[in-house]
Amino acid sequence: MNAVLSSIVAFLAAGVRPPTPFAKAIRLVLAIKLVAIVAIGVVMVASAGGPAVDAGAVARLIAPPVSPVEAGR
Repeated sequence: MNAVLSSIVAFLAAGVRPPTPFAKAIRLVLAIKLVAIVAIGVVMVASAGGPAVDAGAVARLIAPPVSPVEAGR
């Protein structure tokens, strides 16, 4: 139990320390990524977010190619 308590205390102490420039840069990058993800979600919801391809297109990509000789049979 003492190890858990000391870990919690160390975590809280790390939060109280003044942020370093590296920590500030990481926070900025994470904020930019969060804004980008939210913007992508808004665009997808606003445009009805339909699938970019239909089932027929996927089947054509997955199915083995048919040679002209086999197509005539």
